[in-house]
Amino acid sequence: MEKLAVFEVVKPQGIKGELKARILADGFFSVSKIKNLYDENDNLYTVKSIKDAFGGFAFIMLDGVLSRNDAELYRGKIFKACKGDIKKGANSYFISDLIGLSVYKDDEVLGVIENVIQSNVDMIHIKLKTNKYAYFPFLKILKPIVDLENKLMKVNGEKLDGVIYYEN
Repeated sequence: MEKLAVFEVVKPQGIKGELKARILADGFFSVSKIKNLYDENDNLYTVKSIKDAFGGFAFIMLDGVLSRNDAELYRGKIFKACKGDIKKGANSYFISDLIGLSVYKDDEVLGVIENVIQSNVDMIHIKLKTNKYAYFPFLKILKPIVDLENKLMKVNGEKLDGVIYYEN
């Protein structure tokens, strides 16, 4: 099963082994029910609890991490979770699912998604048929239709023309 990065441990929290971690997913709702985490070597960690620390952070208790000294060993560590254990909202997609999709401007193939740049408004980075690059924001006004089964995304061409940025 594919695993995605969900937490980066910032520091120990308190004296009982709790970890303060930056959430690398859409938000706390995405990771609140995760029961297993994996490190970079695919070692399994059982989650005892996850609490919202607000501002894009969570407090995590792992089985076997019992003290501040134990927790200190995890500072800077990235934890992954199985993709199926990460909740996503309606009309939300994993970046890994979007990369490689063909982008259609109405019925014309524009290019292929190379990356998604996360910010206040996610930017879709595409490689055009001309081998140049362009960016456009992932906005509702584009009326995006994402079809993962057929590996394509269709957007409204008229609206896209007003928001797309072409690289030289």
